[in-house]
Parts: sequence; C-alpha cells; structure tokens
Amino acid sequence: MSEQTENYIILKPIAERFNKISAEITDDEIRSLIKSELREQVKQVHFASMIIEIAENFVDDNLSLIESLLLDSYKTRLK
Repeated sequence: MSEQTENYIILKPIAERFNKISAEITDDEIRSLIKSELREQVKQVHFASMIIEIAENFVDDNLSLIESLLLDSYKTRLK
C-alpha cells in the first residue's frame, strides 16, 4: 500500500468529522472562540511583560549585590 493511500485511509475519517463539526458551528461561536483565545494570549503577554519588568527592576535595584555574588562565584570556581 502506498503512503498516499495510507494517509487517505487515516485522514478521511478525521476530515469527515471535521467537516460535520464545521457545518454545525455558527459564525458567532467561531468569533467567540477566537476572541477568547486572543484574550488569553493578551493575558499571557501582559503577565510575561510584568515578569520582565519585575526582573529588570530587581537587577537595577540590586546590581552591586549581583556583581558581588558573581565575583564570589568566579573566585570559588577558580580555587
């Protein structure tokens, strides 16, 4: 059996189910799904930017401590 035939046998039932479901879903449901996903992505981006801002502020506020810790670490490794 050729690879194309195998793919057809495997994918045909999936395509038929997808076609049935896509025929049943309304435009409003699709819009709602898209809006929901976009909201979630915006939340994740906002959360990530907050984490980056917190990290940047920590580094700015503790630069001398970080430099000291790095220097001590290098000294320890070089012993």
